[in-house]
Amino acid sequence: MRTVILVVSLWLATSPLWGKIAFYADWDGNYEIYTMDADGSNQTRLTFNDSSDAWPAWSPNGQQIVFHSRRDGNAEIYVMDADGQNQRRLTKHPASDSYSHWSPDGKRIAFTSGRDAKEGEPRREIYTMDTDGKHVRRVTNMGFVQRPRWSPDGEWILFMGAEIFAIRPDGTDMWQVSNPRDQTAMFLGSWSPDGKQILYTEAVDLDLEQSFPVIATLDEKRPRTILRWKHVPVPQMPFDTDTFGADGNSILFCGAEDVKGDWHIYRFKLNTNKLIQLTDSLGSTAAPQEWSTRLSVPSQQGLLPQRWGEIKSAR
Repeated sequence: MRTVILVVSLWLATSPLWGKIAFYADWDGNYEIYTMDADGSNQTRLTFNDSSDAWPAWSPNGQQIVFHSRRDGNAEIYVMDADGQNQRRLTKHPASDSYSHWSPDGKRIAFTSGRDAKEGEPRREIYTMDTDGKHVRRVTNMGFVQRPRWSPDGEWILFMGAEIFAIRPDGTDMWQVSNPRDQTAMFLGSWSPDGKQILYTEAVDLDLEQSFPVIATLDEKRPRTILRWKHVPVPQMPFDTDTFGADGNSILFCGAEDVKGDWHIYRFKLNTNKLIQLTDSLGSTAAPQEWSTRLSVPSQQGLLPQRWGEIKSAR
């Protein structure tokens, strides 16, 4: 019996069975927020609006989701419970507020805003605010940057501009993460759960059909230094909005057979190079974000392994 329990415990520790994925999709006519289990099952719609709701991000405890919505005219930051209840607006500004992300201590939210742009100026900067929308502070001063991602230790905020950068939450010590390449745009993915790697996408000539996920590994002995950059061998397809899975051993992304086709969510296992399709509805999906309870003492109930999705292809 002891051996069986040990095997089950090890299986649970290395499996994202307990994970939950938030994403947005246009399955019902316009973009809305959805969640699903780590295997793609139990897909649940959380928002119901005539305007776009997009870019969800989990709170550290998994009890809330922050996102942006155009339901009040321009993009503003909202938060809701993980089941879609108690939706409330956090920002109220004539400029667009979007792409929000929670700090790991649950006390601050980073977001993108054009609130300091002059009239007619396409300026976007990174800001932080308290979780009630108060005490907004500007972090960057670069002209056009977006998509902040807080590091797991809370020391850095990633963001994307012409390249991928990291900066302290107080706006100091900025450094470049991405490896520059000619005629290539960089799109931010995420930190790995342990904070030792950074995922982003290279898109040659801004072409999603020539997109390649890259993992940058940090040098733990030399702060703000990249040890190496490595392309992830995902089967070639139009590729967008990638992020590490909650297990740290997979990446989630949206892909399609062609850019005009349906976009689905996939999980790519980094240790086996297996590609697993998680959604198959007609339409487009984007920005999958996974949260996991990472239970240290799992329940003995419901521990039978199950097949996760369908393995579509491998390299």
